Amino acid sequence: MFNYSGMKSAITPTLHGDIKIDQNHFGMIPASAEDLKNPLNARNIFFNVEGTIWNVTGLTPYQKSFPDEVTLDNGLLYQKILRNNSQFEVNITSFVPTNDRWIELHKVVFKNKSTQSLKIKTVVGIPIFGRSADNLRDHRHVTSLLNRIHIVSNGIINQPSLSFDERGHHPNTYAYGVFAKSSKHQSISKYWPKLDEFIGEGKDLFYPNVVVNSVHNSYQVGDVFEGYEAMGGIEFDQIQISPNEEIEFIIAFEIHSNIDSLIQYQSELSKLDFDRLLEENKVFWKNDLITTDFKIKDIPLSGWYRHVGIQPLVRRIYGNSFLPHHDYGRGGRGWRDLWQDSLELILKDPHTVRDNIVNFFRGVRIDGSNATIIGEKSGEFKADRNKIVRVWSDHGAWPFVTVQFYLNRTGDTTILFEKQGYFKDKFSHYTKKIDMDYDGENGSSLMTKEGVSYLGTVLEHLLVENLTAFYNVGKHGNIRIEDADWNDGFDMAKKAGETVAFTHLYVGNLKNIVSILNHLKSQGTKRFSFFEEFELLLNDNNQIALSPSEKQEKLQRYFNAIQHQVSGRQTDIFIEDLIQDLSFKASSMMENLSRQEWNELGEFGSFNGYYDNEGIRVESLEEPVKMTLTGQVFPLMAHNASKQQIEKIINSANKYLYDSPPSSYRLNTRFGVNKMNLGRFMGFAFGHKENGAFFSHMTIMYAYSLLDNGFVKEGTKILDDLSNYLLDINQSKILPGIPEYISPDGRGMYHFLTGSASWVIITLVEQIFGVYGSFGDFVFRPHLRSHHFMDTLASLHVLFNGKTLLIQYMNPNKLDYGHYEISEVRCNNKLLETKKDAFTLKKGTVLESEIITIILGEKK
Repeated sequence: MFNYSGMKSAITPTLHGDIKIDQNHFGMIPASAEDLKNPLNARNIFFNVEGTIWNVTGLTPYQKSFPDEVTLDNGLLYQKILRNNSQFEVNITSFVPTNDRWIELHKVVFKNKSTQSLKIKTVVGIPIFGRSADNLRDHRHVTSLLNRIHIVSNGIINQPSLSFDERGHHPNTYAYGVFAKSSKHQSISKYWPKLDEFIGEGKDLFYPNVVVNSVHNSYQVGDVFEGYEAMGGIEFDQIQISPNEEIEFIIAFEIHSNIDSLIQYQSELSKLDFDRLLEENKVFWKNDLITTDFKIKDIPLSGWYRHVGIQPLVRRIYGNSFLPHHDYGRGGRGWRDLWQDSLELILKDPHTVRDNIVNFFRGVRIDGSNATIIGEKSGEFKADRNKIVRVWSDHGAWPFVTVQFYLNRTGDTTILFEKQGYFKDKFSHYTKKIDMDYDGENGSSLMTKEGVSYLGTVLEHLLVENLTAFYNVGKHGNIRIEDADWNDGFDMAKKAGETVAFTHLYVGNLKNIVSILNHLKSQGTKRFSFFEEFELLLNDNNQIALSPSEKQEKLQRYFNAIQHQVSGRQTDIFIEDLIQDLSFKASSMMENLSRQEWNELGEFGSFNGYYDNEGIRVESLEEPVKMTLTGQVFPLMAHNASKQQIEKIINSANKYLYDSPPSSYRLNTRFGVNKMNLGRFMGFAFGHKENGAFFSHMTIMYAYSLLDNGFVKEGTKILDDLSNYLLDINQSKILPGIPEYISPDGRGMYHFLTGSASWVIITLVEQIFGVYGSFGDFVFRPHLRSHHFMDTLASLHVLFNGKTLLIQYMNPNKLDYGHYEISEVRCNNKLLETKKDAFTLKKGTVLESEIITIILGEKK
């Protein structure tokens, strides 16, 4: 649960999780996956019902012996829990409002279902952490001595006196509060600001003394307590509830940068209209996420896609650090995350994403490497999360994939000519050398010899990334793996390892850059201006293929030339010369891949994906078979495989990588003994994480690539099988959405840690519904199967010319793919001109209606 103002909550059906706005401001104790099993750190709301202790979390001795009947309504960024027993039921609704406040709200409705009146005492008991996540293990008790706990009319506020940091302490203004109101009480009867006092000597939050017994204190509004762990302990007097009668409580947890403002806000708690705010929340997110509103197959699947569709946005807000499974580092997203998440966001809001894309290029170094962690502010980058500076060999490939998608959806080629700086720090030569002349005086800006911050075009940045990768090859002519590629687990082959898989993607990039240059040429572009040293990355040997050692020598000359700064002088390069150069680079590298990296054995075939740190080929179809899904996906995605090769890849993947349940593909086969020459993944248990898990990201890209190559039935089956498995919560053991991977016991792990969600939505839009862009034109070429229709309808929303269009496919005869063609297209009941295999909506077309209906008829 979150909002755009920075409120970040994690909540489970048992109300575990945490609340925070960033690494240094956690309202509740930071929760990792294992902490969710701990009954203590939760949003506790206790009821003492006729002497029996009951909690909304379901975690009391009574509830363990006599479990409630529980129903979960997992809405879009809100949650409803209904707990039922023979005497009463309790509804708990939770959400974060879409306003500019850091507040989490809960409505708890207790209803007496019995035929007798019930005496209940209600106690809210939520621990207030109120400091940095660092203090969970670093000076936990010492930082509690900073706490200043205030009792106010509606609750309890903790405002620590300092932000504790031994490198330099800072005054703290942030305040954290728990507040409550009751529909049947005029005021709170007792306040419990100290955790130890709330639970009682030798006891805990599982069975706290204040709830179990009648405990007296004389605390009142205005009291301040210093130096204790803070507790949001709020007690209401015992009250009698008649049969069928209800009592309602509103509970709020709020963080604010100013305690006076927080007190003022919470003095208005009695006026808070929970239901109105919840309805506003639902409407806001429905409209904000309209481009993920699909009608496909049935209501459960359509709803599942809505939850998948929000995941890229969630990762933009939370990064990789602020959810229980996502305990990576101290906040921020990684380089790959920026570009992967932007794919789906381009569908939603391309104009905002345009600005982001331009800013993201600020993280590229002039040597083609990049900063790996993105700060909170626009254009803020850091070398690495853990101050271990590394180069991922795939990082230079993803920016182009995203820019190409943006260009095709919008036709906005002007983005290629936008100017942006380069990231500069002390590292050069793909971080293998130190620039001894760098003093940090100019921050992270690359300078010219004249002392001016250098700015280059987006196109220039893209070329630098892809051309430096082209030259950075190992002895077999494939791109060096460096510290890892997309698979972070391949991180022990820096000396001699090669990533054949991503060599394919870079070749595909070069081919696609040529296509864009040809488009620009047709629009009248004749030449480009680049920094003078850029020419070192172009061929100077009359298009004769260079050996791996010659490529490295050429790359080192470039690195030496730009180690500290650039000259500032520009050089003009004709578009024809650039097209010729890149075309030759792509074809020469592709020739090498085709000649030496294809494995074939009868009806089976696969591409080798890697070389290890001894320069030995990793994959083979000879027994024992070694195969990676990654090694197959990128040749397909780059259109580097023939139809016959793809058929053999499908056979191999089905035999060696497919498994059921969950009816999906493993990332790799068993690689045997860990020789410490490929990566840490070999140390993981097989079937977990990067070692042979059912890895959603690569599986979805495999489905996309099959569909993109015309293998419709095979591609749709992959997506269908995975979504069907994940929809069944009893077997996937995960709430709606797509996880990073599925563990050997069938559990979905790590919501939205990878770019899986973006690729699900892109696959659905471009390949299943067949709505893809071509320099701003929209082409509709559906791959919908007969089971994808809700009776005879399948629909989606797309953004075109700044307007949201509803695209309706009608299949009155319920025909399967391959048996239908487009018979007519209507807009406002007016026929539009179309071809039978595809309908094209030209960029700039003015439509009379925002609904387009495409009718599918029998193929003739």
